[in-house]
Amino acid sequence: MTERKIKLLKLIIENYIKTAEPIGSKFLANSGDLDVSAPTVRNEMRELESEGFLTHPHTSAGRIPTEEGYRFYVENILEPVEVGEFSEELKSKEVLSLEGRDRIKKVAQMVADFSNSAVFVAFDSNSVYYTGISNLFSQPEFKDHLTAINTSVMFDKCEEIVYNLLSQIEKNETSVLIGSENPLGSSCGSVVSRFGEESLFILVGPIRMDYEKNMAILKFLISKL
Repeated sequence: MTERKIKLLKLIIENYIKTAEPIGSKFLANSGDLDVSAPTVRNEMRELESEGFLTHPHTSAGRIPTEEGYRFYVENILEPVEVGEFSEELKSKEVLSLEGRDRIKKVAQMVADFSNSAVFVAFDSNSVYYTGISNLFSQPEFKDHLTAINTSVMFDKCEEIVYNLLSQIEKNETSVLIGSENPLGSSCGSVVSRFGEESLFILVGPIRMDYEKNMAILKFLISKL
């Protein structure tokens, strides 16, 4: 992929993450981040669509990322971000005064607030704690009744899902699961980290989740837990 296409895909994904609205060529050409005309942007967007990285809703001329687009973004474009604000919160007296599972549950609540995601913590395959569920279902993607119902099924199967993930994620590894490859729901994106022998920390959001920020949060956490 050319550097211009990479930059264009990055802009589309990051603006879509922020707005949840299809991104049009005129917006991109006027953003000041691309030194090309709107017709050139449209041509590049058509090529990205034909290559499987973008698609467009039938009601809009703008484009949105596909699962393949997000995967390319995660594996080839993401750059490290700072989570200094969150690291300072972790040093609060409220957190430091807690121990063991109580401390991890409190951290999970803080992560849910900071990332605007749902958070699952598996202490082992038979003990799963979750928080931030309202963050997940308040996202525009889940206003669709059927999507919300299909996604809610994961809460009935979370122990089984976690057990399977434990066998797939290496210790201290951070993995990204997107859409159809995500056992927590095909309408979701997840960032998963394993800490200890049988523990997982999982952030769950729409496929449009902020992977850059959420990966940085979990990598930081794993270095501290």
